[in-house]
This record gives sequence, structure tokens and C-alpha cells, in this order.
Amino acid sequence: MAFVAIYTVGRLKHSYEHPASREFFEVGNEVIRQAAKTGDLIKEFSPSRVLFPEKAIKGEGPPILTLTVWKNLQTLYRFTYSGHHMNALRERNKWFDSLQARQPNYVVW
Repeated sequence: MAFVAIYTVGRLKHSYEHPASREFFEVGNEVIRQAAKTGDLIKEFSPSRVLFPEKAIKGEGPPILTLTVWKNLQTLYRFTYSGHHMNALRERNKWFDSLQARQPNYVVW
């Protein structure tokens, strides 16, 4: 059986302690809880110990990395563009710096 994984990269606009960053983590925790309830999320890997090249994404806040594995591309797509995750996507500009031109912020395999 084949699965699909998505790895995302971004940089917060502010430090971890900033109210906007705290809001991002609160929303992010709810998004992961919702993902787990779907039954389609196979695994979420914590990026807390991932070494990240600081110069890869310029900005003031810390880098944010996510890696999740899903049953298939359709379940990933359905989750990404619905519910709490879709609302978070709409709000991302208040939490994240814009990426440099031509710099990808995710990879799916």
C-alpha cells in the first residue's frame, strides 16, 4: 500500500512568545487534532529536533516544519482545503513571512 507524505517549511513573523505566534500554535494544535479524527492521517512527525539551515528562509521568527503521512493524495487534499486547516491557510499571512520568489514551501511524495 502506498501512502503520501507532505513536508512544509515556513518562518514565523515573530518570536515564539509573540501573541500572533502563540495563536498559530493554538490553531495548529486544533488542526492536528482534527486531522487525527479523520482516520486518514497515518503519522505526524514532530520537527522539534530537526536541524534547519537558518539561511534557507530569511526572516525574524523561528522556522516551522511539518511532516505528515496520509492514506492517499485525495485524503490529504480533502483535509487541506476544508475545516480548520482551510481557515488556517486563509490566516497564514498574519503568522508567516512571505517566501522569497521561486522558493517552494512544501514537497509531496
